[in-house]
Amino acid sequence: MFSDAMNDVEELIDKLGIVVLEDKGSFKELVETVRRYSLLPGDALIAITARHYGIDTILTFDEDFKRTPWLKVIP
Repeated sequence: MFSDAMNDVEELIDKLGIVVLEDKGSFKELVETVRRYSLLPGDALIAITARHYGIDTILTFDEDFKRTPWLKVIP
């Protein structure tokens, strides 16, 4: 069942031409970002990765990202 769901996700990613980016940043940068912006580690990793790739806008309902000065949040 899980395998079928993952196959569906992979197919959708391919159909939509989505580019999956590798996570970026060091552990030290992750810890600093968690502390400075009061983010959960997963959110901090997303924010760090976005900054690394020059991504300045994120579509999310998670308002925690508004605490990162380099990301514009679009709900």
